[in-house]
Amino acid sequence: MRDQLPHRYDHAWLLGQIVDGYYRTEMSTTRRDTDDEREEHLREQADRARAEDRFARDSDVEGDERAHRRRADRAAYLRDKLAEAERSERSA
Repeated sequence: MRDQLPHRYDHAWLLGQIVDGYYRTEMSTTRRDTDDEREEHLREQADRARAEDRFARDSDVEGDERAHRRRADRAAYLRDKLAEAERSERSA
């Protein structure tokens, strides 16, 4: 039955290609955001957190309220992490 399949996949080769691609890509930690970009990201996350919080309060459906609350929490978390990264970079 296996011989009747039109394509055969070599999983070891595929995994090797994935690993090779992973190690060839530039890691995101090597790129440094400029101060303007970082401030823009902070503003975006703060705006997103406020908007999602407002959507959660205005939502009539319980599931929608939970979804908006989770999005607001995630945006606030990202905002806090960006601010923490900025503080640590400035102190270094």
